[in-house]
Amino acid sequence: MEYPAENIKLIRSRDNDFYKKLKSYGQSKYRKRDNCLIADGEKVYQEARSRLKLLYTIVSESYFETHLHPQIADEDGSKLTVFADNLFESLSECKTSQGILGVFEIPIFKLETATLNRVAVLEGIQDPKNVGAIIRNAHCLGYEAVFLGEGCATAFSPKVIRSSMGSVFHIPTLSADGSIEGIIQDLKAAGFSVVGTASSGSEEVRQFEKIALIIGSEGSGLSEQTTALCDHLFRIKISPSAESLNAAVASGIAMYVHN
Repeated sequence: MEYPAENIKLIRSRDNDFYKKLKSYGQSKYRKRDNCLIADGEKVYQEARSRLKLLYTIVSESYFETHLHPQIADEDGSKLTVFADNLFESLSECKTSQGILGVFEIPIFKLETATLNRVAVLEGIQDPKNVGAIIRNAHCLGYEAVFLGEGCATAFSPKVIRSSMGSVFHIPTLSADGSIEGIIQDLKAAGFSVVGTASSGSEEVRQFEKIALIIGSEGSGLSEQTTALCDHLFRIKISPSAESLNAAVASGIAMYVHN
């Protein structure tokens, strides 16, 4: 196969240093060290590329041969690396690899909290698929930021990115440096009314000018300390024979009615 540019590299060996570097990004500590995230799959890659700084584009040899977008090779040749199919498969976390992934710089979000009106705060949601789906809900329903409290899955892990379908690149998502109580107190000081989702709450939907919607895990719910800080507790009516809603589904309903 003839490559369209001399600077496009083809890697076939597991001993290659760049391959080893990319392989290390399967662990969060190395992504954190290099301040990068992985956008795996064509749609997520394109979403990230439209919003973030591209560091590397990685494609499989088959993808390159069959349907690589010409502009990637022409414009980003210096950032493009082609891997033998078996090596690419070992880098991708997708069950069915799409043949393309990107390494991007993690965005730095600086928010003026006082200018916001709708935010979500997550407490103790460890499942990255739920965190990603909640971020997607927030993006779709016009919420302006998502705050992740202690114990939540990391915002830019590959599973969160895929579950958010790229929404995590569009809506500011910030992990708390301190406790969730600190986040809530800061939001209260900025004029937010705090609405918690809880089975002990009321089915009444109250409308507030500025809302911070607090979402807990489906297993534990909100902690007592967080519940005490809420101005209103909201309960979604469900069948008496059902135990609970999935956290992501519940968040979507709560965001919709408090919009």
